[in-house]
Amino acid sequence: MGETVHVIVLNWNGAAVLGPCLASLAKVREPRLEILVVDNASSDGSADIVRRDHPRVELLVNERNLLFAGGNNAGLRRAMARGARRVLLLNNDTEVDPDFAARLLESLERDPRAGIAGPKILYHDDPSRVWYGGAGFYPLVGVPRHRNIRRLDGSFPERSGETEWVSGCAMLVRREVFEAVGLLDPSYTIYCEDVDFCLRARRAGWRCVYEPAARVWHKVSASSGGGMTPYKLENRIASTGRLFARHRPAWWRALLAPAHAAGLALLVAALFASGRTALARAAWRGASRAAVRS
Repeated sequence: MGETVHVIVLNWNGAAVLGPCLASLAKVREPRLEILVVDNASSDGSADIVRRDHPRVELLVNERNLLFAGGNNAGLRRAMARGARRVLLLNNDTEVDPDFAARLLESLERDPRAGIAGPKILYHDDPSRVWYGGAGFYPLVGVPRHRNIRRLDGSFPERSGETEWVSGCAMLVRREVFEAVGLLDPSYTIYCEDVDFCLRARRAGWRCVYEPAARVWHKVSASSGGGMTPYKLENRIASTGRLFARHRPAWWRALLAPAHAAGLALLVAALFASGRTALARAAWRGASRAAVRS
């Protein structure tokens, strides 16, 4: 396999997870990988881990935390300036199967209109269960969802094929897609950047594909503390609102606005009633940000 894949590993204070991620990438023999760690101004010495333990890995250190989209975009610009044809975005809190990149590359090569490919992603702490097995949207409300999440791996039939979007946790992209639709949109702050990018690509005529033969293990939410935090809840709500505003027609948003408002009101009330006031306030802030942007 003569193709080279440029891998961008975004890092922010990931000292506990970055080493194992890079060690797993080192076991990949085909295709050839060019690995770039983009460090978002970490304060935990994780950039030093790259310099000391992984001298063959390129390191790009940003002066400030550019978050998910901005950090990855810095890496994408560097890779594309060097002629990258296939670019893989990979979370630092993952570990990969040695064959994963080859399987993803094959899934792109099978279909010239396939522009974005994603692997099966399993929970690192429960590797028998699926975290990402393709993706879609919840009917009617249109909220992004992972297919087969938390289901036992191997307990249901799967095959390679089209999916509505690919998780930015592990996403292989043709250069031509970036040239057609641009890079990730930093206005999302965090969450839904990957969904937005895939929807833009599909509008431009590209297909997103899911390849279950490619496997990655994800230490879910390591960068945001795990679980449902106020930070996560606020940004999930705000980013989903921005996604609606960009990709759903005005009539659709108006039709479902009462349902969305009622759902958020119930969520905030339930959180307050259960004593989780920090989460309730975060949900309200996220809804307010979404309303301003829409």
